[in-house]
Amino acid sequence: MTSDRRIVVLTRQPEAHGVMRLAEEARARGLALHLLDPHELYLNLDPGGAAVSHPGLGGAWQETVLIPRLGSLATEYSLNALEILELAGAATLNPFAGLLRLRHKFSALCQLATAGLPVPQTGMLRAPCEIDDTVAALGGYPVVLKFVRGSQGVGVVIAPDAATVTSVVEALNLVQYDVMLQRFYPAAHGGDLRVLVLDGEPRWAVKRQAEPGAFRANFHRGATVELAELTPETAELARRSAACFSLGLAGVDLIESGQGPLVLEVNGSPGYAAIEQAHGVNAAGAILDCALERFRRE
Repeated sequence: MTSDRRIVVLTRQPEAHGVMRLAEEARARGLALHLLDPHELYLNLDPGGAAVSHPGLGGAWQETVLIPRLGSLATEYSLNALEILELAGAATLNPFAGLLRLRHKFSALCQLATAGLPVPQTGMLRAPCEIDDTVAALGGYPVVLKFVRGSQGVGVVIAPDAATVTSVVEALNLVQYDVMLQRFYPAAHGGDLRVLVLDGEPRWAVKRQAEPGAFRANFHRGATVELAELTPETAELARRSAACFSLGLAGVDLIESGQGPLVLEVNGSPGYAAIEQAHGVNAAGAILDCALERFRRE
């Protein structure tokens, strides 16, 4: 990589595991990796086009590859920064348009379903009067209640009855927030399959299992993790799911429905500690390789 080319990690959480591993691997390779807080960027549009400036990072953005670490709870400003950086000529592993769509879980599921991918049966509602009909369409209680934005299992509740759903919906109505309900799939047994997809290739998978008595199979919430092998079916679902949002780096979560796997969620800023732990692989290095490949394609 020539001296004027650079890899930039766009993040507001430099202490996060995924960011620290990228920095660690870059140091081991002798690569200059810049951690950039998008809130420190000055964004400008004028008749000449998009312009971005930063007090400590000059140079041409056309010589930059971005690794966005912006989850579904990222600020609007962070996403706008990514958009303007793209307009200014920066390449990116994950584009603004894809991450924007992933920001809203129902919108993301709509895109997956429209592309012919199997997703959990889901309804979005705001009015409490819609609860009975929605739950009936989902096969009855229990149902899974999810906030339309959230990460690491935050805002996911298994609702056993109408009182629980009504209470949450009414509370969120006060803050103008939408929720969605999903069918509960007993065949999942509180577990899911996380697949890491890099540049269109499903690379590694882990089986995540919630603790006894728990429901959310998130690594950060104490779920057990074990190595899992990709089948042709799960690999193809993961590949197509990442492609729906043009993601060069994606974490695709699949659950078992009893009639085959379903795409539960696509994450554009996936954690990969569990992948590295279970497989004993250098996922951070593989992500950097994907970024470097963007330069080779020029």
